[in-house]
Amino acid sequence: VGLDMRVVPWELLPLMPLFCRCLTEMGTKDMDDIALSRFIQTHTGGVYTSTSTTHKYGEGNTVPEQEVVSNLFVRGKATYAKAGEMLEVMRKVLTETNFDNKAKFLQMVLETKARMESGMVGSGHSYAAGRIGARYQVADAVSEHMSGLSSYAFIKALAAEVESDWEAVLGKLHRIRDLLVTRKNLLVNLSAEAKGFDQIQTKLEEYVSSMPLRTEEVDVQNWAEHMTKFEGKGEGFIVPTQVNYVGKGGPLYQPGEKTTGASAVVARYLRTTWLWDKVRVVGGAYGAMNVYNPSSGMFKYVSYRDPNLEQTLDTYDGTGEFLRETAKEMSASTLANAIIGMVGDMDSPMSPDQKGFASMDRYLTGLTDEVRQERREQVLGTTAKDFEAFADRLDSVAKDGTIAVIGSKSALDEANKKLGLDLTQLL
Repeated sequence: VGLDMRVVPWELLPLMPLFCRCLTEMGTKDMDDIALSRFIQTHTGGVYTSTSTTHKYGEGNTVPEQEVVSNLFVRGKATYAKAGEMLEVMRKVLTETNFDNKAKFLQMVLETKARMESGMVGSGHSYAAGRIGARYQVADAVSEHMSGLSSYAFIKALAAEVESDWEAVLGKLHRIRDLLVTRKNLLVNLSAEAKGFDQIQTKLEEYVSSMPLRTEEVDVQNWAEHMTKFEGKGEGFIVPTQVNYVGKGGPLYQPGEKTTGASAVVARYLRTTWLWDKVRVVGGAYGAMNVYNPSSGMFKYVSYRDPNLEQTLDTYDGTGEFLRETAKEMSASTLANAIIGMVGDMDSPMSPDQKGFASMDRYLTGLTDEVRQERREQVLGTTAKDFEAFADRLDSVAKDGTIAVIGSKSALDEANKKLGLDLTQLL
């Protein structure tokens, strides 16, 4: 079951991860949290929540103007005989969750705060990547606002607000539910055999009818207007650590430009060659990777538990020249292995529920079979010239890309004599 999150105001978005936890951990009006958990375990193969925020795909592999697709999902699986129980519990968690448990909610908030603080020190690369994307992409800005570094101050303030004004916090949780849970905002995706559809159809119609129908007109929010207008080369975030998480990135393609599946081949090749050799093997980092999004044209480098900072950034900036040299000397076997690796990533096996969810995701984002096939053919047709073309694209990141580093005060202070980052003390 999907609910369109674009109706949620910007100021309530940082509450969404906690709202999702409440649905399956707080209990309902007639079942406490333990009874709810036992019911789910007894009658289903699991019921859980998640959020997804991304962009629509453009036609024919063209980077479109940004259009956000954002949903809260309640997912579950059950046998045909227990489908009614699964739908009933999914109805209950959406419409009858008992949010009024101050102690339980405060525990969730404090757990979130502790997990974020641990993640900043132990998994800072994901936070750095989020900050880079938030400069350019609305979807990344929303995700970062909900669960990235931007949300940390909100979570700290929320812990105090729960203690001082619980009724206000409770009101916000109820407001989110009122905005989201309505038949007007509902999407249902069912994966089953043909006989399964026949057995569950009536129960599914009853489920849809049981959802409240909101009469209030609610507009889709303009999240783009809340994006922080960054200036400068980037940001540095100080945490108590002896290693760094070094990120740099930016858009390789602008709206209206056509991307190609060959770019994904080159990006994957970089992870297993240049970045691995220079940042991990020579530089001593525990890991180095890049993230390339073909729908938006965004590209990010990040390192993991990295003893270096400026040296890693220099490696990122030297990637274009490496690709040009590689293209001159590339053998047929090297190119074939790069293509085969990418095909394996594209066509990995999926379980039935994964297939169903992927089909819905493609429907929501506009990723058609024609676009996927075109991209697959471009992957299979990758040549050495595509490596050179991608090198030219990466030169723009070297010149104008955004830097985001999470690291120690000593490392950032020293590097900032040259880099000129905006520094923030996180912990």
